[in-house]
Order: sequence, then C-alpha cells, then structure tokens
Amino acid sequence: MEIKLKAEVVREKSFDPHFWVKVSYDDGTVKFKNELVSVSRKPPKVNIEYSETIKKYADKIDIKQIELEIMKAIVESLLGNSGKRL
Repeated sequence: MEIKLKAEVVREKSFDPHFWVKVSYDDGTVKFKNELVSVSRKPPKVNIEYSETIKKYADKIDIKQIELEIMKAIVESLLGNSGKRL
C-alpha cells in the first residue's frame, strides 16, 4: 500500500525559527492524524520533537520520509510568508 503522508505548518503558533507542524500518516498498518510536532530551526541543526504517538511507532514507520515532509511544509510556509511581505 502507498504511504499517505501530510504535514502542515500551524501558522498561528509558528514563528521562525520555532514551528508547530501537524502530521498525518497512513501506511495501511500504522495510522495517526494531526499529531503535533515541534521543530526548532537553529543553525547548524534542525531539532524535531515528536509527539508520544509518533515516538511509539518510530521503529515501524519511515521517519526520514516524515522529516522530509515536515521540512518541505516549513520551507513552503517560509516562502509563502516572505512573498506576502513584498
């Protein structure tokens, strides 16, 4: 089964470099919806704090794919916000 994965920045709670991201995941075996993930984007490192639900399934899911989706959502949010300021 194809993995369904969605990450969305919670705009009203997120301010660079600290973000809150809602993550939903379904691979047919493991499923969770709208789990909040805390992300701190402080160079040279990004720190991601997962919810207890995600931590519980960390060894059964593709955590790298989740991290990529989270970072993609943050970059899109940053690009969208910077465009509105111009």
